[in-house]
Amino acid sequence: MRAGAGAALVTAALLMSACADASSTTGDAASASSTQTNATANAVSDNDSPRTARSRPDEGLAANATNGAAVASADQPASASRPALELAKAKQLAAEQRVAARVPAASGMTEKRSRPLTLRDSGIDGSLMFARDVDFRVTGDIGFMIHDMAATLTPAHAGQPIVFDDPTSVTINVHRGEVTLDSARLTAIFDRYLFQYQGSPLRNMRVVPQDGGTLRITGEMHRDTWVPIVLTGSLSMRNADDLVFHASHVEVAGVGADKLMQAAHVKMADLLKVDTPIARLDGDDVVMQVARLTPPPALRMTITQIDASAAGVRFTLDDHTVQKIDWPATMPPRGMLVQGGDVKFMRSMPMNIDMALTPLDTNAPFVLDLYHYREQMAAGYFTFDEAGALDVHLPSYPMLASAVKEGSTQIGSARARFNDSFIRAQQVSLAQARLVWRHVPQTLRTASIARAMPVGTRAAFSGQSMAAPGAALGDERHSSGSAPLIHVENVDFYVSGRVGFHVRSLDAQMVPKKPGQPVDLDDPDQYDIRIIGGEVVEPWPAMAALFNDYLLDYEPRSLNDLQLKPVDGKLQVTGGIKLWNHFPGVWLPTTMSGTIVARDERHLVYEPTSVKVLGVPQAGLLRALDIPLASLTPFARKGVALKRNELVFDQYTVFPPPVLQGRLASATVTDEGLVLKFKRDGSVAVARPPAGAAKSFVWIESGDVKMFNSLVTNGRTFIKDSSNPGVMRFDLYGYRRDVSRGTVRMGEDGGLEVDVAARR
Repeated sequence: MRAGAGAALVTAALLMSACADASSTTGDAASASSTQTNATANAVSDNDSPRTARSRPDEGLAANATNGAAVASADQPASASRPALELAKAKQLAAEQRVAARVPAASGMTEKRSRPLTLRDSGIDGSLMFARDVDFRVTGDIGFMIHDMAATLTPAHAGQPIVFDDPTSVTINVHRGEVTLDSARLTAIFDRYLFQYQGSPLRNMRVVPQDGGTLRITGEMHRDTWVPIVLTGSLSMRNADDLVFHASHVEVAGVGADKLMQAAHVKMADLLKVDTPIARLDGDDVVMQVARLTPPPALRMTITQIDASAAGVRFTLDDHTVQKIDWPATMPPRGMLVQGGDVKFMRSMPMNIDMALTPLDTNAPFVLDLYHYREQMAAGYFTFDEAGALDVHLPSYPMLASAVKEGSTQIGSARARFNDSFIRAQQVSLAQARLVWRHVPQTLRTASIARAMPVGTRAAFSGQSMAAPGAALGDERHSSGSAPLIHVENVDFYVSGRVGFHVRSLDAQMVPKKPGQPVDLDDPDQYDIRIIGGEVVEPWPAMAALFNDYLLDYEPRSLNDLQLKPVDGKLQVTGGIKLWNHFPGVWLPTTMSGTIVARDERHLVYEPTSVKVLGVPQAGLLRALDIPLASLTPFARKGVALKRNELVFDQYTVFPPPVLQGRLASATVTDEGLVLKFKRDGSVAVARPPAGAAKSFVWIESGDVKMFNSLVTNGRTFIKDSSNPGVMRFDLYGYRRDVSRGTVRMGEDGGLEVDVAARR
């Protein structure tokens, strides 16, 4: 023990001798070193302190996003100037940008980018769509059974996204496939859509396919009174656009009328006046426009073969642009796949979408009802993979209570001459829903809210817009209101890895550095977090990680392997030091103890009152010789610097990005960690979490936020961990990983509930 103590004293003497020599042999050496250190440390309070941030065009990813890897490698400095933690995040972001920049191509179909890629726009107008074994309904029984299909979805207005909630916003261009219309679907098209309008000459129609390739249509025709009629005939294509039902046998009031009509040279067109935007009578032929056989969306398809049997009428579709359907690897066994372009549903808009719609029950028929998709989504759930691909797991529509309650549709208007009540009801529902999705509380309102214009059926068919009182076409890519607000309650909030803090309760606002942009959660350099008020705890292991994993990630350095713990109300720091970053060549075990306080609303200061090197007290001697610690162990990094004998933290920038801006009220050393309280800014509104929120959660409200590859406008996002009754862990840099393990649910108001509990 005595020999060890003696050696320690000798080493300490050598250390002090070196210090004294450094101070005395060159009168200005220590002063110069201190001056240089302090000059570097002045950067601690500079928001533009050296850190290489990824340059990004005006809205974000833009022109050269396809060269993400090259951009990342060109813009990233050596590890000496940028910590590995930030380099890893930059590499991750570059990979995500490459995914966002891809151009969809599959099965001989492709779309192209016609505009720059930004945070609000993939620059691609169309989407590829694949479907198999899906009972697709536009609404009710109007629709068809898709056996297989390859198509493209094209927005009605270039530059605008496809909007699931607005079927007039898209045209479905079918390239290849096979579909079947059974008796129920044929009857729905004829009875509920084509001829159910005021003044229609036909009613109570029923269509029954028969073996032998014929259809039997029964109903009533108006001849001063309603008279029963039966038509038997076949379907064929007159040309690429017109589907024809040719009546080969006619019964009127139970009596065959074929011979009488032939003798009198009377055609069906002489008995009935049918001339609508969708169907007309031409002699004994009912001529129907294929593209308008169902309510919107517009359907463009080329029918190359028609086979009728008792099971239904099977149509072969082929526009000769796709030789055969090569299913993408992510195509579900049953369901639909949409790739490329921007597709919006409710508040969310996946960009350059990669979305599969799959049934919850893989053994039951899968019915997808487009006009009621919101109810299906609200009853199902989403899963993501880390690259942003989205799987939507849906119940079949008839399984929902709303399907049972759905009443009969109204009769269409006489002016339309087809049943336009379907689209009128759908557009009214859309307008009401948009009032909810776009509502911004008065306290958050920064501009008048854009309203959606319900588009009438005639306008949809003509391709023209139709003005409505008090309505205007809204911008699907933007919302009004403030930047996104966030409330964090009882959460272990990690920026990355072990670096983070426990949030007791915190209100903040996520503010993009360029006004008008959405907040991009994948790019921490793109936005700041402005703290409105609250309280957090920096646990000592997390604070040690902040130093060892982030602040001390450079060479050469003067400090190493710092550990922190509270002792008698003070903060004790142990680790290794090297003089002037390199002398001597080994780390000298050092222990410091002192207080840490909030100097002002932005800076924290740690001032050691005790310094021990190799267990020998040195603070008094250093003070006696007027040698500041900063001259011996120069240390200046982004957000922290040793100034004379004080370690000064800038709470804005000491953490990895994003920048945290708050007004410090106090800092207290406790056994749990360093407790930081922030003054409340009463001039800024705060987020209002939903009633009955869990004890540990993150709530994001208002503004536009890009998560994964999806833009959420005027968002309402609730993040929880249902598997953890205590404190949820949230990792900002790793949110994709955590969310991809869990599930996401969407309410009918478009709000998202993200559960990071690992799904079973």
